[in-house]
Amino acid sequence: MKLPEFIKEVIWSFYPPRYLELSQQKLWKSTKYVSKVLLIAFLLAGLLYIPKLFILKGTVQDELGKFSDFRLSGNVTQTAPVSIPNHKPFVVMDLNANLTLTQEIFVIDKDNLQYRWFGIKKVPLEELKDISGHKTEVSGFITAMIILMLPAIAILLYIRAWLKYYLLVMVLGSLFFIIFELTRFKLRWKEMLNVSMHALTAIILIETISAPIATAYLLPVTRFLGVNIYAITTLAFAVLMIIGIVGAKTVEYLKKK
Repeated sequence: MKLPEFIKEVIWSFYPPRYLELSQQKLWKSTKYVSKVLLIAFLLAGLLYIPKLFILKGTVQDELGKFSDFRLSGNVTQTAPVSIPNHKPFVVMDLNANLTLTQEIFVIDKDNLQYRWFGIKKVPLEELKDISGHKTEVSGFITAMIILMLPAIAILLYIRAWLKYYLLVMVLGSLFFIIFELTRFKLRWKEMLNVSMHALTAIILIETISAPIATAYLLPVTRFLGVNIYAITTLAFAVLMIIGIVGAKTVEYLKKK
């Protein structure tokens, strides 16, 4: 049975002699490959986060319990209903009337906050104002809001991680291109970038899947766009690149011979 192209490319990324072929493919194909690997790593990390979601409400409630008194107060005067967006709104707010949630996600009226969460939930505004006195109700609402925001958070984290790895590819790929230019292992710049993208496979999987568990062992040294840069995996990335370069040039030499 013929292996899918992506699976074959993953396997080849761990087999240095195949780096000659990987280095010669189109750059956009390598970029697409890295994007897929990162997406799969995010999905695997998401599975590891699932157990934490079951205890999230209890965690939020415990944290709210650290406030002996937490009350919100203030006067709000509204001249007209607020709808976001104007057409088919997700959020409607009218503090001068009683509203019913229909197609919206959030509705706030003069008495209640209503939101869609496995059905329609309703939280009296008085309970939200007295957080310390209604920790159970408020923690349920906060938990629902966090989970609703998770897809947007995941997309943002994916983009930031993708930019981080793209930067690593450009920096180390260009650096190794300069270093190896005067040696028998020199590659064209595009070929070096292809090598670096495939050498990232193990690094992406290790860093992303470690995120829900622990990353201190990877020795974070700095942050880029809010994403950690790790000493251990950056060094491992450089080593894997060198192995890939040597593998590619060794196969090329043997073919010429």
